[in-house]
Amino acid sequence: MIIKGGFLTMGTKRIGLARIEALMENLKREIAWGGATFKGNKRVVESVTNASAASRTLTAAESGILFQVNMSTVDNNLTYSLPATSTSAGVFYDFCFTVASDDDADFILQTAEDAADIYGGIITLAANSTVDAFSGISSITVDGSVAQSAEGLHLHVLCDGTNWHLSGHIATAVGTVHLVGAAGTTADD
Repeated sequence: MIIKGGFLTMGTKRIGLARIEALMENLKREIAWGGATFKGNKRVVESVTNASAASRTLTAAESGILFQVNMSTVDNNLTYSLPATSTSAGVFYDFCFTVASDDDADFILQTAEDAADIYGGIITLAANSTVDAFSGISSITVDGSVAQSAEGLHLHVLCDGTNWHLSGHIATAVGTVHLVGAAGTTADD
């Protein structure tokens, strides 16, 4: 170690934090961390509300976001379009509904192309649990006009590069319909 001008250097070079960050961010290969444990990491959380009707197309760069959904405003729908599957293998999103929804407020989750479908199910976590199963559909609607008890609903969608896979749960009475699936209603229709 050499002290030059009051700075500690290794050899003849001094590297600052900004330079190290830039080198790590632009790294073009994987790093073998050798069993290292990372602590304090948190997912990005974004709160969304239906204060006004809105449509949004998600991007692969937004993968991993946890959306906290509030559908309590009267008559305003939210429509989220999933990105194209061909460039989204491994991309995932979570939607957690934080309050009961308005009776005329729908949350719509749809695929971006006709060739992609949604497969999976939502488990009702009540006595005699049931599963709302979806197979080969293009759109799922959390339908406020059918049931307003969406608080606690969790939707997880994951892309395999060809289709989207849905899983999740809701703590509500068995037989209560929350989700409605539709075929052929993609973002490009």
